[in-house]
Amino acid sequence: MNGRKATENGIARRTVLRRGALVSAALGLGVAAGGGGAAASKRPELVEAIAVESGLSPRDAARGLDAVTGAVTAALRRGESARVEDFGRFSISKRSARTGRNPRSDRGGDDSPVTFDPCPAFAAALDLNPGRGDVASAKCRDADVRIDAESVASDTGRSSDQGLAAREAARLLDALVTVTANGLQGGGTVVVSEAFGSFSISKRSARTGRNPQTGKRTESAAKNEVKFKAGAELSGQVN
Repeated sequence: MNGRKATENGIARRTVLRRGALVSAALGLGVAAGGGGAAASKRPELVEAIAVESGLSPRDAARGLDAVTGAVTAALRRGESARVEDFGRFSISKRSARTGRNPRSDRGGDDSPVTFDPCPAFAAALDLNPGRGDVASAKCRDADVRIDAESVASDTGRSSDQGLAAREAARLLDALVTVTANGLQGGGTVVVSEAFGSFSISKRSARTGRNPQTGKRTESAAKNEVKFKAGAELSGQVN
């Protein structure tokens, strides 16, 4: 069973990266910038990449993306968690947002008031949790609000006389996973919008800890994590 899951995750990851590579290469998503840094994809680039990947017009891609972020924001404002189909689960952080300073780099940093947990398809595309698909699945299943193709199509229909069809919304959600994963692969930052927030990859080094209950030493392997930083507007609405 574990072998089958690993195979499925590997196929999903290769498929996403292969499809997204052409789109992102053309639009400059996640391309390393000069000086060893990484480029940040802004909202217009993200919308254009989603449009190309999904076959939708840029206008429809923007409307669909707005429907997704609007539904997530509405759920968080009510104190609920929201799962975007195949993408991830957004929830209110247990700790309030605060500004701190990294003692090693002496750089300031913000704790986002919103936590993001990638769903299996997105985690597999980024190879985040090999063999731990059940963990991601459980977190996604626990969400209060489900944002899928039907709900996105319905929301775009409320804001326009010509809303997206469910099949078009499904292509948009697939493209969101593909394009975001490929943009993050290069170590860049994917900005959904300045108001909503952005995604990046955080690399955690291997470390040795101690179980507080048993006193035994524990080893944690190095891994990558998807980090979501809420924008100023979203932070203000959920704090």
